[in-house]
Amino acid sequence: MNQNIRIAHESNATVLPNGTVQSRICFETKRNNNIMVLGTSGSGKTRGVVIPNICAMNGSYIITDPKGNLYRNYSEQLRNHGYKVIHLNFIHPKCSQKYNPFAYIRNSDDIMKLSNMVVYSESTGKESDPFWNHASEMLFSVLISFLIEVHQLNKIYHVPELAKWKCNFLDVYSLLDMIDPEAISDGKICEIDREFHLLERIWKQYMKTDSSACRRWKKFNQNPPKTLACVVMTLNSILSELDTDGIRYMLSENEINIEEIGMQKTAVFVEISDTDRSKDLLANIFYSQAMNTLCMVADSQPDSRLPIPVQFILDDFGTNCRINGFENMIANIRSREISVMLMLQSQSQLECSYGVSAHTILENCDTTIYMGGNDHATAEIIAKRCNVPVYQILNMPISTNWIIRRGEKPTFGNTVDISAYELLPEREKMRVEFSALY
Repeated sequence: MNQNIRIAHESNATVLPNGTVQSRICFETKRNNNIMVLGTSGSGKTRGVVIPNICAMNGSYIITDPKGNLYRNYSEQLRNHGYKVIHLNFIHPKCSQKYNPFAYIRNSDDIMKLSNMVVYSESTGKESDPFWNHASEMLFSVLISFLIEVHQLNKIYHVPELAKWKCNFLDVYSLLDMIDPEAISDGKICEIDREFHLLERIWKQYMKTDSSACRRWKKFNQNPPKTLACVVMTLNSILSELDTDGIRYMLSENEINIEEIGMQKTAVFVEISDTDRSKDLLANIFYSQAMNTLCMVADSQPDSRLPIPVQFILDDFGTNCRINGFENMIANIRSREISVMLMLQSQSQLECSYGVSAHTILENCDTTIYMGGNDHATAEIIAKRCNVPVYQILNMPISTNWIIRRGEKPTFGNTVDISAYELLPEREKMRVEFSALY
């Protein structure tokens, strides 16, 4: 038993809660590596599944860490084994490494994706008048387009007149403050018009084409001043939760290279509150950009696979931030050496968060681990898959589990706690004892 984490590390395998290991080599197993872990709070999902697989160290990880315990207890061990460790702390952003979502915008489609995520995030709601949401999305995309074009000019030509713009969320706040509907109503040129006129002139001078951002601003600026004022107010309201000193610090620069996560062993710990939903938008943006960027990196490889497999370990998946387009992503990541481990208390949680898309997510997890719970609907589903009475699932002894893999007979066993394992020793250094970590 003590050697199973070592075996998982050496043979590129997943550690299961019953202490056994399963291969992660898809072309051999004919299965994907996506795992659904179901279990009520305290059933052992973290200590029986998450921690053993982090300690196996057989790829890169992007880990949801609501309480910060995983980062505190395992980041140093990972560093000692050659991992690059990244800490994204949305709870205490001034203690976080910096992350600028604009650094991963490569084309107009990326601009529209980001604008849509910001305006239609779960925290802002979708019950408001769709006109104002659509107009806010359009304005946000215009402002991003302005900053992206400025960034392109500064990157190539180092234009002094545009040097003040850093291409981040802080610049969006500044541009919004420059919009003066009253001046527009009086037919005056407001400050933001001057900035767009400057960009239009310089873009034409250097790029020999018309500026797309300026063209879109002129179109948007045709709205009546009162409408423009309402749109600005709506967008300011949407962005208000991100306009704090800590978030401004975190978003001011980019210290994260998502592409490298698939090229060298990396562990990203994403600390996001499981009680305060105000920062869900930023976590949603990061997860979406990470998946899209890693897929792009994989597609650029000769075999369309990441050199280093990447696993997303998403705790509280049913109650944490909803990841835009996740149901489409999970259906297309297997061949790229990307996988997910989803931690849920019940299938009902997933359905509540993702609606009908929950079925697509479930269908794309070839391994389901059930560690006990009180949800009757989930128990019925597990009972049917395991061919046992429902009461047997509802009355499972503590610290037991069912493992269900596509193409295999379900197995029932005891859950092995992380304390039963011997962790991997440091590379050519002293052995790290488990007691030193807990």
